[in-house]
Order: sequence, then C-alpha cells, then structure tokens
Amino acid sequence: MKDRLVIRKKKMYEEVVERIIQLIKKGEYKVGDRLPPVQELSEMFGVGTPTLREGLSVLASSGILEIRHGNGIFVKRFPLEPEDLLAQLNEVEYEQLLSWVEFRRALEAEAAALAAERREETDLDAMEAAEKRLEEEITRGEITIEPDYQFHNSIALATKNPIFIQTATTIEHILRQYFQLSLRYGRTFPWHRELVVTEHRKILEHIRKRRPREARNAMLEHLNNVAGRVKLLESLARGE
Repeated sequence: MKDRLVIRKKKMYEEVVERIIQLIKKGEYKVGDRLPPVQELSEMFGVGTPTLREGLSVLASSGILEIRHGNGIFVKRFPLEPEDLLAQLNEVEYEQLLSWVEFRRALEAEAAALAAERREETDLDAMEAAEKRLEEEITRGEITIEPDYQFHNSIALATKNPIFIQTATTIEHILRQYFQLSLRYGRTFPWHRELVVTEHRKILEHIRKRRPREARNAMLEHLNNVAGRVKLLESLARGE
C-alpha cells in the first residue's frame, strides 16, 4: 500500500504570519518599529480581527513581535530563514506536539497553582536548580532536555497531590520524548531558549510568592507560547 500524502490546507492566521514576515524582510518595518493598529492591519490583510490577533500572537510567542498593551505592536527581532526547515518538520510530529501542549495546559496550569499554595523551600530549591542549569547550558552553548523537564517535574512534585505526582511519574518516558521533539524544533530559532528562561522565571516567581492565580496564568502563557512557536515553524515550512 502506498504511503498517504497529507496535504494540509493553509490556515488564515498563517497568511497573516507570512505577510507580516514578508513586510519585515522587505524592510517595510525594521526592528523597533511599531506596526499599524490592529484594525488597520485587519483591513490591510483582508482578515477578521480574531484571525489577525491569532497571527500576531504566534509571532509574539516566537519573539519576533512584542505586544505592549496600550502602547502598540513592535518588531522585536528580524525573522530568520531556517535552514532545511522543511526537512525538520513532520506532519505527524507537528500534530503530536500540539496535542501534548493541549494536555499539558490542562495538567500543568493547575499544578502551578497548587504548587504556589503548597510548595516548600526544598521545592523552590529544585525549581531554581533546574533553571540555573538551563541558563548554564545556554551560556555553554549546550542543548539538552534535562533542565526543562526537571523544572516542570519539580512543579508537579510541589503540588503534594499524589495523583499529580503519580501521573507525572507514569508518563515520564513519553514526556521526555515530547521534550526531545520540542527541543529539536526549538533549535531552529537561536533565541528560543532565552524565551523559555524568561517564561520559567515568571512562573517560579509567582510560585515563590504564593500567588496561585498568577502562577496558573504564567504557566498557561508559557505553554501557549510553546504552541505559538511550533505554529510559526509550521507556517514558515508550508509557506512559499
């Protein structure tokens, strides 16, 4: 039986992503420039506001744009042209990553909130150690999954909930595969790890200060950004 060729129809937000990247690459907007208001961009691209916002969110989560609420949308980085991007992307892997992000949102957002309520100093020490190792790896130019995995696992342990802990233990081998796959995609953008550090630091700070709602929201933001970075890679890979 012949392998089935999957042809995925381009989504509307991907058109927005590609158009904005093209404008930046052509020099219409440079790093530090402010983009037109949302309504003007919506009319410029001929899409609805929800579609436009989804495209902007993908670019913001990837560090290319910066959305300053009440002040505008700014170009933060020049979008790279990833080498051999199409060879890196696989339709099945892409869908797996997004499915795992959906699962992690449901599990880890609540885990972060519980950790903020119940964490002990030893839990904070474990999170801090994982984050320090991640930053040291970045400095040395190393890329492994271990510190990222350990950071999230230490949050699960800090919930003090045996079901959360058992779930994290049971799916450890699958989670490690997910982190390995996510890391391979993340290598495409050299600033990916710095974004992860910033997001982790925000989660850790809220857990440290016992702010459950803020910790939950920070974890959701982190995982939404992870999904956004994967979506950007997919958009660039399928774009012509």
